[in-house]
Amino acid sequence: MAKRAIGSRLKRLWISAHRNHNVKNYGATDSNTSGFTLLELLVATAIGGSIIAGLMFMVVQLTNTDLRESSRSETQREMQMALDYMSTELREAVYVYSAGTNNTQELWRISQFLPESVVSNNSVPVLAFWKYHRYPESIQQRCRSQNAEQTADISSCESGASYSLVVYSLSSANPNNIWSNNARITRYALTEFDNQGNRTPGYVNPGQQQNNFEGWTPTVNRLVGSPVTLVDYVDLTPAPANAALPVCPFGYNPNEAPLTPNADMMPQALRRVRSFYACVPRRLDNSQNQDVLLFVRGSVQGRPGYTIAGFSQTRDALPTLETRVLTRGALGRTPPQ
Repeated sequence: MAKRAIGSRLKRLWISAHRNHNVKNYGATDSNTSGFTLLELLVATAIGGSIIAGLMFMVVQLTNTDLRESSRSETQREMQMALDYMSTELREAVYVYSAGTNNTQELWRISQFLPESVVSNNSVPVLAFWKYHRYPESIQQRCRSQNAEQTADISSCESGASYSLVVYSLSSANPNNIWSNNARITRYALTEFDNQGNRTPGYVNPGQQQNNFEGWTPTVNRLVGSPVTLVDYVDLTPAPANAALPVCPFGYNPNEAPLTPNADMMPQALRRVRSFYACVPRRLDNSQNQDVLLFVRGSVQGRPGYTIAGFSQTRDALPTLETRVLTRGALGRTPPQ
């Protein structure tokens, strides 16, 4: 009996020892095969961060590129719209002032009478012409309801319109700091009456002076009125001192169609700025229409994607837009023989 009891007890000890050995081996195997080491986690984090950073850089670059392209397209679109507006109005002109010669100085002469807001240290006339302008409704009603004696102060009741002097200028003025740091094209108009029917001080109808547009003189030393801005973001970058300024293309005699405005008219602030100019041939006889070339160049400086500090004239400059306009005014023309 004692022998059997001892055998049974030894058997139970062997089973217990074998079971503990299996449990220990299982625990060791599990601890060796589960989870990541700290080094592996650090390497994976570094690789993932690099990939995300690269993707974010690409997204930012693509966004900036799209923003810059949008700014360039928007600026070019605005320059084209301004050019189209001036061209449409210029086609209605009956007389366009050229830069003239040393003896005539047509544009320079007319600029002596323009308001100081049009001709100043930071504003210069580029294009000036006369066109027909319909009277405001209040003046037309007077012409219909009153007799000739009562409407003696109205120069052309019969036609219902009179001449209007239109002047487009290049200006860098920014008195209220509401515009960009670039230049602007402004428009000034001298009409016989304002929109309320009040006579404009100094106005003289060229039609009452035998259509003498070249020698037109107002009744005041300086006209009144303020120009309105047609378009902003016109290039204000001066040409380098050693660079040649643009000239009128082949077919425009420099003696008959120098660049407007000429160098003598340019104020110091705009001395070598040629982002808005024109080629206007002198009207040598009344049988020819005037063929005018207009040039406009915008600037993206200060636009979204183009900071002022990071702007490069060499890299970011826009091309110059141009158009050719043939005036259709028939006043004073004689048919060709």
